[in-house]
Amino acid sequence: MFNRELGARGERIAADYLVSRGFALIARNWRCRYGELDLVMRDGAAFVAVEVKTRSGTGYGDPLESITARKAARLRRVLLEWGSTTGHRGARLRVDAVGITLRPGEASPRIQHLRAVA
Repeated sequence: MFNRELGARGERIAADYLVSRGFALIARNWRCRYGELDLVMRDGAAFVAVEVKTRSGTGYGDPLESITARKAARLRRVLLEWGSTTGHRGARLRVDAVGITLRPGEASPRIQHLRAVA
């Protein structure tokens, strides 16, 4: 249960961070037969799938290291399905990643945002 709670907390932090930078939250945890999008945001004219990776420390490496080319391609496929399903076919689509590191004893999380990972 700890990992699920950690992931949900990271998604809340990522959504708040991106909203504070002008993004609009469209959906959380959107699912289809190809997988799940943690967050769907709007950034100007683009719809953005945001993969959020959260760690409670650096013992397992940087959170963004876990996003492989294969994972990025799958996220792109799920985003295309989202666009088709929600009537946004042909819209500008992008996949971003946000890494959150929550270290015990530190007041603020470390947040990394990578644009256009796929």
